[in-house]
Amino acid sequence: MDGEFTNYCKRYYELLQQVDEKERRLINLIDNALPYTGQTDVAELDAILKCNRRILKASDATDDAIEAKQETEATILQILEYFEIPANTRLRCEVPGFYELIMWADEEKTVHCYKIKDLAPLEQDENIIKIQLNYNRDSWEDNEDDDDDE
Repeated sequence: MDGEFTNYCKRYYELLQQVDEKERRLINLIDNALPYTGQTDVAELDAILKCNRRILKASDATDDAIEAKQETEATILQILEYFEIPANTRLRCEVPGFYELIMWADEEKTVHCYKIKDLAPLEQDENIIKIQLNYNRDSWEDNEDDDDDE
């Protein structure tokens, strides 16, 4: 089992990746949004509404990821303050079976985190079955990866 600070570092790194991915998706949706230019056909208006709803959903997901990242960053800063670790002190964080990170906070209390290398996966005991569940609370709504965009 990983330690508490290691888990926060891992979570922060993963949230950085999620925020980047969600922001790129949101920008793509906005750039490709269907504009209203006086259309009078209800089917065209429906398409615009569907497009706008996807943008709102992507915006909400992006905001949620940013909020989670900020909360994790605040916790990391509290831990650094607790140990009185000076600004710009590079900390090495090994997440067993995943990667190694370098993390630090600057003078402005911004946490920086970079992956420096991937690690070999942990060996699995052949007598243990690993089950991974993916929970999608919005699974009944439009999937983010829909290819039927109009």
